Amino acid sequence: MRGSVKVFLYVVAITLALLYVTKVNDTDVTSDGDGGEQQTPKIVLKKRDCKKHDTFAFIKTHKTGSSTMSNILLRYTENNHLNQLQGEFRTGTEYHNLPSHNYPPSPDGAPYHGFVMHADYDYQFLRNKLDPTAKFFTIIRHPVSRYISAFNFFGVSKRYDRKDFDHAIQLHLEENAGYMKNTTKCTHCNFLFDNIAGDLGFNFLNYYQSQDKDEFIDSWLREKDTELDFVLLTEQFDLSLVLLARKMCWKVHDVAYLKSLESIAKPHVSEETKEKVLDIQRIDAKIYEYYNRIFWEHVEKEEGIMEEVEELQRINKEMAEKCIAGRTKVDRLGAYELVLSPFGKANFTCKAMAMRVLKFGHLIQLRDQGLREADDLAKIEGEYLRLQDLYDLRYGKGS
Repeated sequence: MRGSVKVFLYVVAITLALLYVTKVNDTDVTSDGDGGEQQTPKIVLKKRDCKKHDTFAFIKTHKTGSSTMSNILLRYTENNHLNQLQGEFRTGTEYHNLPSHNYPPSPDGAPYHGFVMHADYDYQFLRNKLDPTAKFFTIIRHPVSRYISAFNFFGVSKRYDRKDFDHAIQLHLEENAGYMKNTTKCTHCNFLFDNIAGDLGFNFLNYYQSQDKDEFIDSWLREKDTELDFVLLTEQFDLSLVLLARKMCWKVHDVAYLKSLESIAKPHVSEETKEKVLDIQRIDAKIYEYYNRIFWEHVEKEEGIMEEVEELQRINKEMAEKCIAGRTKVDRLGAYELVLSPFGKANFTCKAMAMRVLKFGHLIQLRDQGLREADDLAKIEGEYLRLQDLYDLRYGKGS
């Protein structure tokens, strides 16, 4: 009985902590980091004339900023008491077969509201599991910059030339010159060639065997148009976030974020090599060209959207100044990780924004599925929450 009471109290505590937005009248109050308070002007933007939409599936893609996006969406679902679709206690980083996982019933028995994790795309499975009104969206990146980022992040260059990154790419391209011409196979290509297509469920074998490859891609894109409500662009990340907020009728501060896991090395790649990288990724190139055009068609219809982009960037800058003391190298990832300031370490908003998405998702699993070990409860609470500090940063109030 005592263990059950502890679990109940923990769930209540974490739920209260997740309600970090405190409404005030004409000003917003935040801690100044030394126990005092400071007042700042209320942010006022044009009120949205729309109905808030809180059910969605985010189709996560590799090396596109999708982990930052997932962090934003996890925080949104938690702040709004929405149910997350997550398999039971996963140990890997992705769902390779969505139907094969065990999915506990949602806490209140209602349909799940959101899905944001890496997975082999299965539209029908997600559609059946989520609320019927769920919107589906994803984010994509130009195939050249995405390839270079993945080639660097996953350490593929070390297999070819440890000293010359550009030469390593050329060797990789030469080794796979027959890709989608003579074979569907590709050596050391995991997450590299046409990976956006792969993340969105493209059937490469059927494409390779098709007589009219352009029509095959066009037909596939028409099918995606019936599934995806909109597609965002990594190269226009802030603009994409504000467009998302408008499409979902959310506030600007709902999509605020801290930039994390920036690459340590910025390798040089020649223009000639970039052209070759683009040429070999015919599928992703066509996908990007298609959705890039549609993205700007959406943006052109959004009056005043750039003012909100500027507001988002200001919010992000102020949050970083408040929450972050610096960054540290994580050599195994080849990237920098954020170091929280003293204020950030004690503030739930900062901690949630700086948390890597896999850990964030796992903590939600532990909370929703119920922990029975007091030591685990104490460990999670110690790492994740300071329940006595429920002040939020004031960013975005009134927007």
